[in-house]
Amino acid sequence: MVIKSKFNAFDVFNIIFTILVGLVIFIPMWYIFVISTSTYAAYIRDPFHLIPTSFTLQEYARAVLKTKEMLTALWASVRITVTGTVISMMLTILGGYALSKDGLPGRKILFRIFIFTMFFGGGLAPTYILITKLHMTNTIWALTIPGAISTYNMILMKNFFTSIPSSLEEAAKIDGYNDLQILFRIVLPLSKPVLAAISLFYAVGYWNDYFGALLYSSSQDLMPFQIYLRNLIIVNSAAMRAGVQTGPSAQEQFKMAVIIIGIIPVAVIYPFVQKYFTQGIVLGAVKE
Repeated sequence: MVIKSKFNAFDVFNIIFTILVGLVIFIPMWYIFVISTSTYAAYIRDPFHLIPTSFTLQEYARAVLKTKEMLTALWASVRITVTGTVISMMLTILGGYALSKDGLPGRKILFRIFIFTMFFGGGLAPTYILITKLHMTNTIWALTIPGAISTYNMILMKNFFTSIPSSLEEAAKIDGYNDLQILFRIVLPLSKPVLAAISLFYAVGYWNDYFGALLYSSSQDLMPFQIYLRNLIIVNSAAMRAGVQTGPSAQEQFKMAVIIIGIIPVAVIYPFVQKYFTQGIVLGAVKE
């Protein structure tokens, strides 16, 4: 009797490769966390240690309690992320639902126009001129509306809506539902996986974005967290090149603590949508 191995060579390769990729992602994040919680003496003794030899939350307390600019930047990022995600999801849902209907006049032409925007854009200068002419600079709308809809995400949403049996909508129409009632009372409750996945895509994109704020905003109240982190790194790097001592409360430790604080919101949200993530992407990416 021949006992077959539970794993073949391809499975073993996948496991090893996945472990290596995981380490490549995990080790830098672990290093950032270890340095951010190390005492100044431990950091000076070994700036590149991965095994904690001390623990302190001094830099986190400094960032949260003594750095008003960071708290303002965090609040700006939260406002931009929430507002932008709501707008983006509304447009993506409505666009995807309309394009999923075979009876939509000009459906194929509209779909091709959307596909065109995936490969060609108006360019940075025309976009800046348009935002300026519309008097949207120094407003939250300049940071949310220009990139409010992703064609790729809308296609995922459209394909998911197409996979929902049409018999459900036909039954609803017999009961007197109009299109909006069908969308919000029948289609969306059945679309939680793709809604969660695409909402995460948009939210992470808005949270990590800083280029829009550089272009369209000079207001301190609209400077997102990523701008604060960028400025922190640039100022400290310039000081180090000039030979200026930035103080014994290690700026590297402070920067690491700020990075961890910036990661926390996404890390907290992700576990709640993770169970929908794979299902939403797979179902939205397959067209039957």
